[in-house]
Amino acid sequence: MIMRFEKIFFKTFALVFLLTIAAATDVAAQKKPSHNSKQTLRVLYWNIQNGMWAGQPDNYDKFVEWMKEWDPDICVFCEAATIYYDGTHTHMPNEERYLPAHWGELCARWGHQYHFVVPRRPSTSTPFGLTNYPDAVTSRFPIDSIKIVKGSKPDSVVVNYSGWYQVHVEGAQKPLNIVTVHLKHGKFGYGVPHDQRAASAERYEGEKHRVKELTCILNGTVRTTKNPDKELWLMAGDYNSYSRKDNYKYKWNNASLGFTTQDYMIFHSPFFDLVSESYPDVFMPSCGNLRIDYMYVSKAMLNACSNVYAQPDKYTTREHSGVSTFYIPSDHYPIIADFKISKMK
Repeated sequence: MIMRFEKIFFKTFALVFLLTIAAATDVAAQKKPSHNSKQTLRVLYWNIQNGMWAGQPDNYDKFVEWMKEWDPDICVFCEAATIYYDGTHTHMPNEERYLPAHWGELCARWGHQYHFVVPRRPSTSTPFGLTNYPDAVTSRFPIDSIKIVKGSKPDSVVVNYSGWYQVHVEGAQKPLNIVTVHLKHGKFGYGVPHDQRAASAERYEGEKHRVKELTCILNGTVRTTKNPDKELWLMAGDYNSYSRKDNYKYKWNNASLGFTTQDYMIFHSPFFDLVSESYPDVFMPSCGNLRIDYMYVSKAMLNACSNVYAQPDKYTTREHSGVSTFYIPSDHYPIIADFKISKMK
């Protein structure tokens, strides 16, 4: 009887011990890695879905708390405009939208005193005459706006204008050039009527248009410089496209035209896919089970990179809201990267 009691006791003790260790590990995994902004530059990119629609009801308190925990030095946001009323798919008039007009007020809550918002393109396809998906850049360091890249009609429009900004990072030997990107979505081409979209998609005209967008963006930014490999560049955003570097996951035909947009970045730009470079054998989805968001960097920034965080945490793990295709807090996951400032040269 005593031996039986001892066995039960030790089994129970072992189980409690293992559960305690597991709980401690889980808590540790949720802890945000700290950084010293004098030594390390932390850059966050995130498509925050409809201007952080999920954050409207609580005045963005959870969003701001999460931002403070990660403590980024520079942020690039896609979908930086309020669009819908709380908990609905009902469009809000421009004059009632909190964002983009109040980005300065919002980013000040996590300690960023500098910001720019890419202008919204005029559009006849939205209820209030402007596109809904501008990008925004916020920073604890001073920012200069260099250029807004718009493309041209009829076929090379940059659907959501691209912004080129220079951030003057304290301690870095050169300014950091940031290019924001939010390419056209879908397989069908730009401006194609609804009844022709299926045929357009079969011809991968959406991929062809995204390449035209990228051509305009690259021509208007990094291709204006003489030696981008030795300059500090970061080109982040929602590319709405798929990389052949992830084909071990997708298992498509390698000749698929579905890789056209990312092939252009891989083979015709001076940039490196930071997530793929950091996790070459691990699939890091950015939107559900797909990877369509990318943080591209120049060689100098790649050499300065010390950490990349591309997996959702407790807050950013998405949950369907029950409204339309909207998720809480967003349908996309953030990408966060740390760079050693001493190597930014």
